[in-house]
Amino acid sequence: MERLRILLITLVVASVQGYGPGGSRPVRTVEVLTQWRQLEYGFPTAQDRENAQAAGNLVPENGTPIDVQAQYLSNGKTRVFTTIPRFANGIPYTLATVSETQGRNGPLLEPYPSYSWHNGNGENCDQITSAFRVAITECNQMWVIDSGIIGTTQYCPPQLLQFDLNTDRLLHRYRFPNETYIPRGSLFITPNVLVQDPPPRGSCSRTMIYVADVSYHGLVVYDHQAKTSWRAENRFMYPDPDYGQHTIAGESFNLMDGMFALNNDKRNLYFHPLASVSEYAVPLTALNRQANWADGPEAVPEQFTLLGRRKSECAASAIDGRNNVYCVTFNPIKLFVWNVNTPYNSRYFGTLPAKSDELQFVSGMKVVRNPNGSEELWMLSNRYQKIATGTLNSNEVNFRILKRKLDDVQGGVFFANDDDLSNRLVFT
Repeated sequence: MERLRILLITLVVASVQGYGPGGSRPVRTVEVLTQWRQLEYGFPTAQDRENAQAAGNLVPENGTPIDVQAQYLSNGKTRVFTTIPRFANGIPYTLATVSETQGRNGPLLEPYPSYSWHNGNGENCDQITSAFRVAITECNQMWVIDSGIIGTTQYCPPQLLQFDLNTDRLLHRYRFPNETYIPRGSLFITPNVLVQDPPPRGSCSRTMIYVADVSYHGLVVYDHQAKTSWRAENRFMYPDPDYGQHTIAGESFNLMDGMFALNNDKRNLYFHPLASVSEYAVPLTALNRQANWADGPEAVPEQFTLLGRRKSECAASAIDGRNNVYCVTFNPIKLFVWNVNTPYNSRYFGTLPAKSDELQFVSGMKVVRNPNGSEELWMLSNRYQKIATGTLNSNEVNFRILKRKLDDVQGGVFFANDDDLSNRLVFT
């Protein structure tokens, strides 16, 4: 046993130094795919750009990308989506793809599905007002959560949009009814999708979507087959006042965001508020039964469980096919991983090599399966701490899209907790 322990420690040291067992190959690292100092918007025509400027809808310094989602195409190329919620005016479109054309500050964005789809001033609720995050399913469909808010004004009801990525046409629109959100109070930001009848045998009709309400501290469940939704609330969805001040790369800011990140393993929904160091879970069987919530959104509190606590807050998170959950902590900035089949404590957290100056505030995170069948972690990082404190410098890189292959994490053994090299984590 002692010889095995020494061998494991040796392997960990090799991993920390950048090499795998026996020094045979480099350890996986996070790769920067693209970056911006300031967002660059492309337009169909020069006249469209002029019109946007004249209407006050093109103020590049107001744009902050939040989410990222990659789609591998049959022609060998990769289409990358991002969202630019309308926290302020001056955002010409709020759902985009990243083009290969380079602008002065980074690659040009292109509106998705087209420029005409975007609701410039909240006047047309049949368009997209403010896309927050997206989710691509195994059905080659993309679900978009549109908050309907520009600045702090609720121009349109929040809605879910379902696009066919083969044709880029709208398949379905669902406007959330009044009883599921609080006008001028709610902010729907994160859709987590569970397809219960996936291909090749299923038709993708039995789909459940879980939507985080970050500012009114709740969760909305949408049953796509029944075309209905209901609201769930629990005290665990609220921000923790002790963690409302965040420090990233030495800069502190206040943000009392509640319900934020959502993941499911087809059994449980895992979630955390932004202003918190705690991770929680609730069985999907409890959430998916609409009758449970007929008497009010605060039903079945006994179904909600505190799993454990981290050392720091984190924002977006994602889960892979082996039920490993990934997140980037704020202070210190670390990319960590935890498997849902293990206790939620530091002994079972893995730390993956990453450069802290490239990650910072990771607001978007997805696990994507590439054409080879292996999974990758995609992240969008922005320097939100500088946006919040008014110290953003457009001469510096502020936004990045990053990727990391996950074959080493999913290969069976990953060594965790660099404070104690004898700790080890086995993922199955």
